[in-house]
Amino acid sequence: MVPWINLIEWGLLIFAVLVAAGIAYRQLLPAPLQTDSDALVDPDTDGSETRSPMRANMRTLNLRIEPFVFVLVTVAISCCVFFVVLELFPNALWVAVIAAVAVTIMSFFMLADISQMLRRKFEEKLVDALDLVYAAIQGGLPPRQALQVAADSSKGAVKRELNEIVARLDYGLSVEKAVERIRSRYDTEAVRLFSQALVAKWHSGSDFGLLISSVTVLVRDQIRMRIMISGQLSGARYAAIFTGALPYLLVPVFMWKQPDWFEPLSTNPNGGSYLMVAVLLQVGGYLWLRRLLRAEL
Repeated sequence: MVPWINLIEWGLLIFAVLVAAGIAYRQLLPAPLQTDSDALVDPDTDGSETRSPMRANMRTLNLRIEPFVFVLVTVAISCCVFFVVLELFPNALWVAVIAAVAVTIMSFFMLADISQMLRRKFEEKLVDALDLVYAAIQGGLPPRQALQVAADSSKGAVKRELNEIVARLDYGLSVEKAVERIRSRYDTEAVRLFSQALVAKWHSGSDFGLLISSVTVLVRDQIRMRIMISGQLSGARYAAIFTGALPYLLVPVFMWKQPDWFEPLSTNPNGGSYLMVAVLLQVGGYLWLRRLLRAEL
């Protein structure tokens, strides 16, 4: 093999490993829990609570495992991919390593994307529950009973979180502690504004109905804009999913119907290079489209 080609292969291998290590480090590195205001910091704590992005995503997905367990499972799956590729291309060790690294990177991004999707669905349902809170406030109920009415009329995660807030308040915990779980599990704009409104009501006696009404108007505008943008980009999103998954769906079918169909690529001296370039281009295209299609509103 030409020496400079060998250097390029080793360079790509080192680059892929460094990218995977950097992403894992960023996901596991503890970061300060962000707050919108000092009013959300419990005076009974020192404000030193930290969490990693991966732990926050796993809390959203209600995965009751430690982040390192998820990393171990991801590494195990990547090792399986490594051995499968190495079985197909025995002389292309670096291709197998890059394929395994690509699976590791995709796993971290899939965890983040799925958790973001759940947070956005929770945000949309929470806004509907806040409408019930506002209606109950207008009907003369105090904030605690208005939250209970909204919890009784809601379903799923919103029902659980509102019941948790009411239960914590009934136990005598501070309002900051009452909203701590919903903020850490579903950290969205609607949740932060709702938490801030609840804290403001408890500490300053502000008009809770007016605060909730303002929150719902603001968040509904953001959700409406997000839905509009998502609808305009849905064609590109579905096309990307279809074109990305199609090769992995067709290759097993072709190999089942015609077992020697893959031999021209596996026996070719440059077959591993072709496969490596295809995988890198697909991963790069996925990351690029992911960056473009994520509307942070």
